[in-house]
Amino acid sequence: KAKSQREAHGEIETQHPGYLGAQDTYYVGNIKGIGRIYQQTFIDTYSRVAVAKVYTEKNALIAAKMLNEQGIALLRILTVRGTAFCGKKESHTFELYLNIEDIEHTRPQAYSPQRQTASVKGFTRQ
Repeated sequence: KAKSQREAHGEIETQHPGYLGAQDTYYVGNIKGIGRIYQQTFIDTYSRVAVAKVYTEKNALIAAKMLNEQGIALLRILTVRGTAFCGKKESHTFELYLNIEDIEHTRPQAYSPQRQTASVKGFTRQ
């Protein structure tokens, strides 16, 4: 039963580029003399085009910058519930960016991010 709960159920259906993007931050490791390294990943779920960049920190400003650099008009973004992506809509940098750009923010149910962001997780582990 536990295995069936971990498996993805169905596919995400999208109609065109920009319909749904997925974004996540992945801890890469520690480099001597530099410090912690994080990979910020964005995937357009329709075209399956993925972009990954590395940074020395993870926060809402970097997440918003990464999304802004994609150059496509997004309708919806799917993220995990991490502090870089979630916060008070009135003051959180990433939430403010989404509000200004009129992008709907979808987050997974608590304690189940592996199902909803599987496309990003699969990309970062390759």
